[in-house]
Amino acid sequence: GIENVIKEREIRLKDLEKTLHTVEKEKREIEKLEKIIRELKIFEKALTEVQSQLRKEFVTSVNHTMNKLWSTLYPYRDFEGIRLNIEEGDYVLQLFSRSGGWTNVEGFVSGGERSIACLALRIALALVLAPQLRIAFLDEPSHNLDSKSLSELAVTLRERVGEFLDQVILITHQEELIDAVTGKSYRLERDKVIDGVTKVELIE
Repeated sequence: GIENVIKEREIRLKDLEKTLHTVEKEKREIEKLEKIIRELKIFEKALTEVQSQLRKEFVTSVNHTMNKLWSTLYPYRDFEGIRLNIEEGDYVLQLFSRSGGWTNVEGFVSGGERSIACLALRIALALVLAPQLRIAFLDEPSHNLDSKSLSELAVTLRERVGEFLDQVILITHQEELIDAVTGKSYRLERDKVIDGVTKVELIE
């Protein structure tokens, strides 16, 4: 009868109240998540802006340091400046010519100019990233250089780099660069045919 109908309605009402409570709880969770997402988007935007600003400041510091190095490392006057430029999200090393324009180092300047430009970049990076160390590691800096450029690089390493660095560790297969060394030189040799041990010899 009527009592059964009332009882059923009460059960139904309780179920609806339970469902409503669950929905409200989930709604609060969704609102909480939406708030977190909004805050994360703000954080992401801030991080992107900070990253962009840090990149600009880093490149500015590297360029400032490279230009202080350039006049000492490069003995000629045809290129008066150097910079690391950002083009389409990529870094491009450029030299400033007397004619007033910037020239890409890669593919447009001589081997000697390229080696000194890359040396200036490596030293600048070392000084900006670890200013207290004043140490640079140069692994095969003479790649693809002719004999004149090799000689020029040796003079640069021997006579000009000491103003900026306390120590340079040079790794090379080029015998000509022995003249670049002002400290100790070691020759490392290994018989690859028999997979022999590496022998270390101090070059007097």
